[in-house]
Amino acid sequence: MRWIYPHKSVKSRKVFQAGSLIALSFASLTQAGPVTTVPWDGHTGAFSFTYDDARNTQIPNLIPQADGLGIKVTFFITNMYSFPSAKADWIKAAKNGHELANHTSDHGSPSGSNVSSMASTLRALDPSVDAVTFAYPNCSVAGTSSVSAESFMGRGCGQATYAWDKAPGDWMNVQGLIINSGAPTPGVNLVNSAKSANSWGLTIVHDVGPNPDQYSLTAADNKKMLDAAVAAKVWIAPYATVGAYYRAHFVMDAVTASGSGPWKLTWTSPHPKMPKVVKLRVKLAAATFGDAVEVSQGGTKVSQESDGSFVIDFMKLSLDVQKGGSSILDDSKFFKAAKVQIVRAGSQLQVAGLPEGSYSYSFRTLSGQEVGNGTVRAQGAVESAQVPAPLHRGGLLMVIRSSEAATISVQVPPSI
Repeated sequence: MRWIYPHKSVKSRKVFQAGSLIALSFASLTQAGPVTTVPWDGHTGAFSFTYDDARNTQIPNLIPQADGLGIKVTFFITNMYSFPSAKADWIKAAKNGHELANHTSDHGSPSGSNVSSMASTLRALDPSVDAVTFAYPNCSVAGTSSVSAESFMGRGCGQATYAWDKAPGDWMNVQGLIINSGAPTPGVNLVNSAKSANSWGLTIVHDVGPNPDQYSLTAADNKKMLDAAVAAKVWIAPYATVGAYYRAHFVMDAVTASGSGPWKLTWTSPHPKMPKVVKLRVKLAAATFGDAVEVSQGGTKVSQESDGSFVIDFMKLSLDVQKGGSSILDDSKFFKAAKVQIVRAGSQLQVAGLPEGSYSYSFRTLSGQEVGNGTVRAQGAVESAQVPAPLHRGGLLMVIRSSEAATISVQVPPSI
């Protein structure tokens, strides 16, 4: 890699230990906040499968199919078909990680009582049932104040997918695609759209069995949708799980931190009916907290994950961070064979020898201020990039982190 400084050429050369040349591009000087949520729990796109009415085919046909693939889905329940007659089976499904959610007690237009009574019925089944999302019967979005009183999110009908960094216009109308063709192709296409756009999509189905109506699928066709999501490697999770993660990130990414630590970060839940637990994968900015931190919630340590993130419970509404700890890998062992060198010759800078792989990096002044960051995959290529003029005269520290979270810091000398 070569960074070209807007500065006259100088013949002197300095070599610093930092191992084939890698291609980097210097990122924008715009800095993210101190805490950032990893989109879609670390996946490219997310998808939720929802099934309405507690249809008789869902317990014998759908649940074994989903469980066999390790997929958890959402059932919007009403007092029809197999509920409450098969209550024990629905409780078993909830304990196994499927979501039981509110579709009114009478499959009627939301009126307050038919929303609250169904919410109470579902929550009384088992502690695993939050029942904090809602689906509008017949796709008719009405009574949203009644829905919001019991649910942090409501499902309408449409063909929308939802971008990570743009909040829905109405959390009481986050839409799914109703499968009305009797075939899985629209659902498979929506899975692929969510993947390609790094967004969230969801489908709506009634029966899963023989002789499907226009809103239903055979078991074989339903499995084609599930298989497509597995093949796409999107995050597959219930409506409430993805929705809560999505909604929480707009709060989490606005959290601020000041001072030199230790820090107690706090925030407020965006809705009183958020799930009891919302697991959120977050990263902490080294520019604010330093390279090595210790993180805890309620006195319990939160360990660092292999991607450098921390999985916290958003609903604890606070996070304790202090400087200290170490990388999860032995950094010296990871970089031992690299023989990384930084070479500076006047206006030119070369970095050579990182092991092949993916890295993130940042530049900081010697006083600790981050002045640029980015990501790179080391593949032996050589490229050039411009470095902002004010940076070429002073010393810089380059901090490189591998995808496994091993870190190396190298001082870059000032030009002469």
